[in-house]
Amino acid sequence: MPLALAAVAGGALPATTAADSGQQGCVAPDVVGVTLAMARQALSASGCAVQVRQLPAHGQFVTPGSPDGRQLVATQTPSAGGHADGVTLSLKPLCAQPAQPGPDTQGPASSQGPTELVSGLFLSGGPVVTSPHCRHGMPSSGVLTVTTATGQPVARRAVRSGRFGVFPLKPGAYLLAGTISGPAGERQLAARPVKIVAHRTTRLNLVADVK
Repeated sequence: MPLALAAVAGGALPATTAADSGQQGCVAPDVVGVTLAMARQALSASGCAVQVRQLPAHGQFVTPGSPDGRQLVATQTPSAGGHADGVTLSLKPLCAQPAQPGPDTQGPASSQGPTELVSGLFLSGGPVVTSPHCRHGMPSSGVLTVTTATGQPVARRAVRSGRFGVFPLKPGAYLLAGTISGPAGERQLAARPVKIVAHRTTRLNLVADVK
């Protein structure tokens, strides 16, 4: 934690001020990497005026219409320890994504490893929310079922929230189906075909869209 923020948390002001050092203005604390809300507290405690500028949006990241206390400080001018009447902060944009981000990849994807299937149950969609960092989707609880291509049962796994189901399988063609459990009840997901290859780990996630 930057020293200036530790001083704010402890209710103490920095011992060295512009008046003590004979310099004009304030001594800039280190606020890079913290939220704008925390940076304002540290700068106020140091007697520094605050100016902000927004960095441009990119990809999933959007620039709020006005500075948001959750935005992270990317750079500051002057840097920590510098003397100035005020400090200019450059703010990172916020990540905008659905309330349920879904999996990073749906698959199927194959990589060298044990001859097995790894699968998770995911919800994807919902209202867009913003946060300082983009979030990764977390698997939902429910039941995963593997059958042969003709529908004969092979294996069944109950999975908890945040967990994946792992199925050691013989090479061949299978169908993967699942049921997601949640406060609103159970939701059946359509079966998807998957091919298992010897000495390869196959990953396939089942995803249910939400509004």
